[in-house]
Amino acid sequence: MTKKQKKGEDFSFLKQSHDSKDFEVFCEIVIPKVPQAYTYGLKDSKNVKEGSVVWVQFGQRKPELGVVLRIIKERPSFKVKLAVPDSSAYSFSPRFMALLLWISHYYLCPIGASLAAFIPAAFTNYLDLLSKEKDKLKENSHGKIEEEVLLEIHKKLPPPLTLAQKKVCHQLKESLNKQGFRGVLLHGITGSGKTRVYQELVKESIKVDKRVLILVPEIALTPQTVDRFSAFLEEPIYVYHSALSVKQKRETWLQLLQKKARVLIGTRSAILAPFDFDVVILDEEHDASYKQHDPAPRYHCKEVAFHLAYKHGAMVVLGSATPSLESYYYAMQNKLLYLSLSERATEVSLPEVQLIDMQKEGVLQQKGVLLSSKLREAITDCLAAGNQAIILMNRRGYAKTRLCSSCGATLFCKNCNIPLVYHKQFQSLLCHYCASLYPVHSPCFTCGSETYEFQGGAIEKLEEEIINWIPSAKLIRMDRDTTQNVGSIEKILKAFRSEEYNVLLGTQMVTKGHDFPGVQLVGIVGADTGAGIPDFRMSERLFQLLSQTAGRAGRSREGALVLVQTMNPSDPIMRFALQHDYIDFANLELKMREMAHYPPFVKLLTVELGAKSFEVLMDAVHKLEALLKKHTQIEVLGPVEAFVPRVNKIYWQRFILKAASVSLFRKALKIAIENPKSLKIASSVIIKLEIN
Repeated sequence: MTKKQKKGEDFSFLKQSHDSKDFEVFCEIVIPKVPQAYTYGLKDSKNVKEGSVVWVQFGQRKPELGVVLRIIKERPSFKVKLAVPDSSAYSFSPRFMALLLWISHYYLCPIGASLAAFIPAAFTNYLDLLSKEKDKLKENSHGKIEEEVLLEIHKKLPPPLTLAQKKVCHQLKESLNKQGFRGVLLHGITGSGKTRVYQELVKESIKVDKRVLILVPEIALTPQTVDRFSAFLEEPIYVYHSALSVKQKRETWLQLLQKKARVLIGTRSAILAPFDFDVVILDEEHDASYKQHDPAPRYHCKEVAFHLAYKHGAMVVLGSATPSLESYYYAMQNKLLYLSLSERATEVSLPEVQLIDMQKEGVLQQKGVLLSSKLREAITDCLAAGNQAIILMNRRGYAKTRLCSSCGATLFCKNCNIPLVYHKQFQSLLCHYCASLYPVHSPCFTCGSETYEFQGGAIEKLEEEIINWIPSAKLIRMDRDTTQNVGSIEKILKAFRSEEYNVLLGTQMVTKGHDFPGVQLVGIVGADTGAGIPDFRMSERLFQLLSQTAGRAGRSREGALVLVQTMNPSDPIMRFALQHDYIDFANLELKMREMAHYPPFVKLLTVELGAKSFEVLMDAVHKLEALLKKHTQIEVLGPVEAFVPRVNKIYWQRFILKAASVSLFRKALKIAIENPKSLKIASSVIIKLEIN
């Protein structure tokens, strides 16, 4: 296959169908985004095996790369098209192919959709460079973050291990030297030095020629993580996540394809890279970012890591100050080795946490003021002492709703059943689901009135209050609206760490594993935000948010303070967070989960159906409901409207299914997944399946 042909200029020979006798061998080939595998013929089977990359023509689409899923010995009775091996002769490893099949099977996802998640769009270009060896990379620069956004690597010795860290490192080293699956939960409070422990584990792994994958939940954490491991290991560190430039992605992938990398740092998608790790570390393992939601396959990094570790005898290390309840439960059942770091590495005590009852701030509430007088005074005092503060408000925009002054109606998006949010930054009303913008002065969709008022403040309004009321505040805001450009997150964090700013105001992205030595105050505004969402994990997520945010304060010095503004100070979750009491919280929540039949005590499957026609949707819902009720081993909840019942002009309904195993879901839904037409479900109906 020549470079000219790769650009699509002469592929006519791939379009023709041939009699099967014209071919030497046949294979099933999976093509990205094509639901099922199709049979093609090869005139020369030399060096072709499962995992080989080939060129094919599918229907009227442009010629494209496919991957050989299975070699077929039987000669088919129908005509087939030609497949041509790529000039690179590259083949994915058996481990890669087995994972592709498992993800498709376990997450109830078409094989072609799964493959699309595994390989990047520029894969053709990567293979071209690989086959011609044009891209000679310098040993110390592979896949790293651009210099202008990479934190400076300080060539200094890391702090010595504490006695507690030494004990944990010894136990990890013992596990590393064992054979078969090894699973570890490292439960370390914020500031206990979990990363320092990871450094020692990675160093030991490299000594015995093992490859290590380090996963972090957010792109913003990769520069800090690369910085720490590069300085400590003096080993080429490769990085993979969605915000890398085309050049950076290419450099990393080429090294992975050539199996040159020994340490890879990445976010969720890195678990699918062609990197056969021996050790995988999931830092902040509780974080919801490890779960892929859309598009399919809707996998969870932790589940994939455990599957690979069980199958190939690898080691999985989960680390968190607030472990997911599933991980904690499995550790208590001795299915994971439980290791604990209960004190901060600096021997600094955890910060004092105080609750501010916003019901007692009645005057401020009536005026729509977000910042309590106590938090305002605390910020002023903190900055006057030369320290820094982090303020969390987990709500984007300036005002959460716009009400009509005449009829009182809330202005909803025309495409989605969701209120529009006023963003002062854009001088527009924004739908947070379909991203549609509306003029701020839009007349009421109900009565046509042009008079309105805003209700419910959000982060932009809080930013305005802090700047106006606290003259010493040099504030920088970090949320989705200020971090849309590549590298913007890293620039904000670097500027705050270097103390160009003394107040970091942000949504939950500021809570995730960041280490700022100068922060002595953390304020949480609107801690109850999201408390009414119908999600069995809501209590767990609120506790994690409060604890993780509080953990950003006082990491290097005593006297830190955390202030939490809440409308419900008597909530048990608030009390557990106030006392830094994860164990009692987890035990109480697990009891409630067991009583209500939720994970980790059962498997859960959410089935969502969507259609532009409500009548067509409900017809499909009733047919699926009838199918599900035939399976007595499955508990069926629903159907009910989705949390947002209409998104981008599509209506949504959902079921929640509970069962002892995922295989029961697969058995019940086999017909609906593989052949919905047999149930007379319209082809326009979207079916989304999400495990746990």
